[in-house]
Parts: sequence; structure tokens; C-alpha cells
Amino acid sequence: MKGKMKFLLVTAFALLIAAPGAFAQIEETSTLPVTEPLDIGGTVLQPGTYTISVLKRGDDNRVVVMDQQGNAVATVLTIPHQLEPNEEVPNTTFVYFPAGEGMPRALRTWFPPNPASRVGRDIVYEADRARQLARLASSNVPAYEGQLTETTTVTTVEPVIVAETPRPAPVYVPPPAPIVEAPMTSAAAEPVEMPRTAGELPLVALFGLLSLAAAVGIRFFRS
Repeated sequence: MKGKMKFLLVTAFALLIAAPGAFAQIEETSTLPVTEPLDIGGTVLQPGTYTISVLKRGDDNRVVVMDQQGNAVATVLTIPHQLEPNEEVPNTTFVYFPAGEGMPRALRTWFPPNPASRVGRDIVYEADRARQLARLASSNVPAYEGQLTETTTVTTVEPVIVAETPRPAPVYVPPPAPIVEAPMTSAAAEPVEMPRTAGELPLVALFGLLSLAAAVGIRFFRS
């Protein structure tokens, strides 16, 4: 009986020691279904079924994407996903950035099936692309400058918030004053006063002079 108990204790102790190593050896691999063009670290995957796995060659920060034939189509740099305050690990395996107009959808975070620690992996993007994604998601995006190499330094791109230009206050413009037209008067409506003459006396005098002149003329021709 004592021997059996001793055997069980030794076995349990051995399992406790081996457990962390066993979890570490679990392959972090997920099936990645793609129904539309998908950007993952700068490589655009066409619709199909892929697998995404942690690259186990001394660099656990890189993941490899393979097609159904087992060909590597992309090697992507990642960083551990830092949970924000009050953020919970989602139930989904993949988290995506919002799709931008004229741009393919981009993978943001992969949560590999790791029973030891459901730690997500944020995909790192080239700086220009990271700025686009930061603007779309209104959040920080891990990025790198230039070409992706073994010694690439990862930085963080913050979203650029464009301040709205305040609208000018409306200017009150008083309405134009009404135009009052003066009443039009007709020239024919008012009688025109003619200048006064000297009367009929000058006309009578002129007639008398003409008569006198005629009489003198007749008498002259008879004599």
C-alpha cells in the first residue's frame, strides 16, 4: 500500500513538472477562412481557406500563413496584445479593422487557441498602412518603418485627430428699406396758364392805320 501511494505521489509530481512544458509545446494554429481580400501584415490574401501558426524558430513574435497546399504565403510580425482597461478577451478568434473605402479589410488581432494563456497577437503593419488603419479604428496600431527584417523595431502609430474648424457666427443683415415711389402727375391734368396779351386796342389801331394808308394810296393814284 505504501509503495502504491509513493508511486502515485511521484507520478503526480512528475505531471506537475511536465505540465508547463506540455502546454508550451501545444501548437498555436488556427484555420483562417477568407471570404474577401484580406490584408494581413501587408500581404493581401485572396478568398480561400488558410492556416495561421506561430513560427517556432526562435522567434515567437512571427506567425506564418499557409494555403491548403501547405505553402507559406505570408510571414507576419506580431506583438502581444495588451488588454485595455475593462477589455475582455473576445470569444472570436480573429478581430478585424474597419474596412476603408477602396482598401481591403485588415486583420487586427489573432487569439490563438492556447489553453495556458489566451494572449492575443496584434498584427504589425508598415507605417503608412498603420496610419490608415489607426485613422479608421481611432486607436493605436503597431508599426514598423522601411523593410521588415530580423532586427525591425516596432513602434506605435497613434490616430491623427483632425480638429473641426468652427463655423463663423451668422452675421445679421437687416432687410432693405422699402422704396416709396412718388405719385406721378400728368402734365395734361393741370391747366397751363397762357400769358396775358395787351387786349383788342392795338388790333383796332392797326386796322385804322391800314385803312388810312389805303385811302392815301387811292387818292395818290387818282391825282
